[in-house]
Amino acid sequence: MISELFLRFTSVLGQFLFPLRSQSHMQYRLAFLALFMISPLLMGNAFAHQADAVGDYRIEIDWKNWPVVTGESNAIIVYVSILDKSLEPADQEFVSAKGIEGLKKTLKIKLIVDDESIILPLQPTDTPGKYEAQITPTFSGWSQLNFLGTINDTSVNLALHPTKVEDPLSLQFPPIESNQVEIDDFNREIDDLRGDIRELQEAINELKQEPTNDNSGIMFAAIGLGIAGIIIGAASFAKKK
Repeated sequence: MISELFLRFTSVLGQFLFPLRSQSHMQYRLAFLALFMISPLLMGNAFAHQADAVGDYRIEIDWKNWPVVTGESNAIIVYVSILDKSLEPADQEFVSAKGIEGLKKTLKIKLIVDDESIILPLQPTDTPGKYEAQITPTFSGWSQLNFLGTINDTSVNLALHPTKVEDPLSLQFPPIESNQVEIDDFNREIDDLRGDIRELQEAINELKQEPTNDNSGIMFAAIGLGIAGIIIGAASFAKKK
């Protein structure tokens, strides 16, 4: 349904901007529609900006473990190597033979999520130019990675965007229904139980003030059963929580 409405919208917008008066207008309209259709893909690639260049060096980032899930231990991988200037950074692969070593003390990364940030040191690996920064993401969604420091004599001023961290609930199948009770509902139930206990206590006090008769034992027993029922209900509610 949404895709049909989107196509109708782009078609009407294309007719408005490029009314069909000639063959060239038809070409403009088709080009406009094609650009409009791929624009979400271009925006997605902008968020997944994972490789760039600083001076003569190429920097690439990745996650160590896939899929990247909230609450699971992981690490940010950083690749630093000599840049092949005949290609765009995103169009070339990391080559360990061109890896830059010795950056543990000169280069750090700052992970930014909303208003929170943390600076992580880079730990070298057995592969020249490959570094790791251990982290357990407690967030879901997109983040930003800023590089701080230098690569040899080159100052680094670069921001990249790691791949999106997935909410674990989105990866569960079949979905698990949560039986967690909201705190407000819990408080209301507790208040209701307290009210029932107060009413029973008032009834007991009234019975104590009345003359004893043959039915008093039965009435006290009924009240006792009522209190027991409330206790059982409270225990059942607490167990569900």
